[in-house]
Amino acid sequence: MRQEKRKELTREKILQAAKQVFAQKGYAGTSIAEVVKKSKLARGTFYLHFQSVEQVLNALLQEIFIDIQRYLTDMQVEALDHKNFKLQLGTLAKSLLSVFQNHKDTVILLLTTMNSEPKIRTQTVWFQELMQASIRVMLDRGVASGRLKKFDTELMSFLVSGGLREVLSQWLLYGRYNKDIEAKVDEMIGIYMNGVELADQD
Repeated sequence: MRQEKRKELTREKILQAAKQVFAQKGYAGTSIAEVVKKSKLARGTFYLHFQSVEQVLNALLQEIFIDIQRYLTDMQVEALDHKNFKLQLGTLAKSLLSVFQNHKDTVILLLTTMNSEPKIRTQTVWFQELMQASIRVMLDRGVASGRLKKFDTELMSFLVSGGLREVLSQWLLYGRYNKDIEAKVDEMIGIYMNGVELADQD
């Protein structure tokens, strides 16, 4: 057990060092030698855990994706209350903000390089699709229940997820909305939902 704990701590040390090097030099400018130097571990120790810089990045991305998937699973989208779409979309958005804040350095790397680094873009596609699908299920249920107008729910899921991504970029990359990020997310969700919600029929 003690050996497993030591391996876990060593792996975490490598990941933390990689985050710092990625932040300084970007993904393309990061080498194994620089990660090893920053971690103050032997090169052989690095290879006990990872075989490449890409594997290190994948491990960092996996941490984010596991957290995101946990939030999406916990929401139990298929069982959502038909009356609370605005609230549920807001809850989803704030959960994602929490994850991104916890993994801020890695998320900034994604935001600044995903369009120029095909490997990073490939790694993030499935998350975007998962988020869009979750939003679309909520919207489909709203339309089916008569709480929302009939509209192209796929298109709206693209708009909402794209809007969240842009707000995220403004927040993490440019320091906008630092004091009221959750309020801004609520405002954004409200703008979208005001266009598709039907008047309360109760």
